[in-house]
Amino acid sequence: MSTLALPSWVVPEFDAVMECERVARRRLGLGQRAVTARDIGVTAALAWLTLGEVSPITRRASPGEHRPDGSWTAGVSWELARAESWVALCVAAGAPEPRAEDWRRLGVEPMPAAVDDVEFAYGAWRTLAWLLGVREDFPIYTSWHRATGIRRDRTHLYGRRPAERDAAWRGAEQAARDQAQADARRYWAHVRARVDATA
Repeated sequence: MSTLALPSWVVPEFDAVMECERVARRRLGLGQRAVTARDIGVTAALAWLTLGEVSPITRRASPGEHRPDGSWTAGVSWELARAESWVALCVAAGAPEPRAEDWRRLGVEPMPAAVDDVEFAYGAWRTLAWLLGVREDFPIYTSWHRATGIRRDRTHLYGRRPAERDAAWRGAEQAARDQAQADARRYWAHVRARVDATA
């Protein structure tokens, strides 16, 4: 049996990545009505890294490799992760996808987004940005947050049964989605300006 070895470009510690992966899998196990598209995006990005499945946004395959030491690593290179993160950010921000020159600079073959769900893309982008070290905040709320007293960012998702989703719940969820898209748009504008300045 192989043991998982994360690619060398992953910035967070192994235990932090595994904690996020454990929480993401547990959330999916709660069922369709208890999980959000953002949670599924987080899970898809982590599955790409840990299981070697297709990338979350472009559906690009990246087979892993078994190493002589008995470990297994997904075939997700830094270049692929960076490109996938950029496409996910574009979808999450509702912004244009990378241009031909962007793909050349990213160093990977161009591939358009196969997903158009803004919330899913936001979850995937947050995860990839965290793994790449662009963001320090975990992409999903874990027991580590709870242990340090950090409050959940989307409290309306917890404590109410799915059948109790009233107008106040829907308003809170829309506000969270709007905030996520504004966050993604801000990051996208920052990245686009930096890329254009160095062209």
